[in-house]
Amino acid sequence: MGTFGGAQPIVTDGLVFAVDAANYQSYPGSGTTINNMGSAGGDASVVNGGPSGNIISLDGTNDWIGVNNSVTSTPLSPSQATFSIWFRANDTYSDGNTCSLISRGNYNTSGGFFIHMTKSSGECKVDARFSYSTTNSYSFESTGYYFTNGWGVWNNVIVSVGSEIKLYINGELKKTTSRSVSNIIYGNGTINTNGDTNLAILSSLGYAPTLDQGAGGTWRPYNGDFGSMSMYNRILSPQEVLQNYNALKGRFGL
Repeated sequence: MGTFGGAQPIVTDGLVFAVDAANYQSYPGSGTTINNMGSAGGDASVVNGGPSGNIISLDGTNDWIGVNNSVTSTPLSPSQATFSIWFRANDTYSDGNTCSLISRGNYNTSGGFFIHMTKSSGECKVDARFSYSTTNSYSFESTGYYFTNGWGVWNNVIVSVGSEIKLYINGELKKTTSRSVSNIIYGNGTINTNGDTNLAILSSLGYAPTLDQGAGGTWRPYNGDFGSMSMYNRILSPQEVLQNYNALKGRFGL
């Protein structure tokens, strides 16, 4: 099993994308480019947000992070995957307001996926939904929403997807949802088709990253801090998910 990091390293087998605001190899502490430390190469761009110590802060207006050229990259478009993100969201939302922690594609066409954060009864919750259709819009399976640690504190959300969607929050498995397909759907079944988009991190929606429908609407840009995000081209085991969480939780005060 490949690993990197400190005394308690993270898993690197199958790690195709990894960006980290506190790792100098990934982000030197200034500028808008975050280098991918995973095997697929490339980079991500911080749009309007900026550094604040060892994190990147996004202000909830027009800030987000985009993974450059991922819509045309086969290594960054695996058939099965595990996604992980560390974030600290500010409580600036009204009930029903929702943003996307990680997303790709377009609800209005067919293929795509969205890992959402929402405010519900004052609480910070997350869910994961993945399309199962190459032709029909709004055709997806979902985990449903589950509680995080809350607002103003760090959370780690990990989602694996293949024939099932597994949602982990802070190392703990919250939900397993069966899927009617066993692979991630991009566009009409091929990357860069039918509304497929670059991978977006901490946006409103992948296809409309700065969409703001206001306090009375649904979609809002993300307001808060970004720590790190990674993507594997395979499904991590529960033991590997916990290993990764334990390797980083101390850094985020958990």
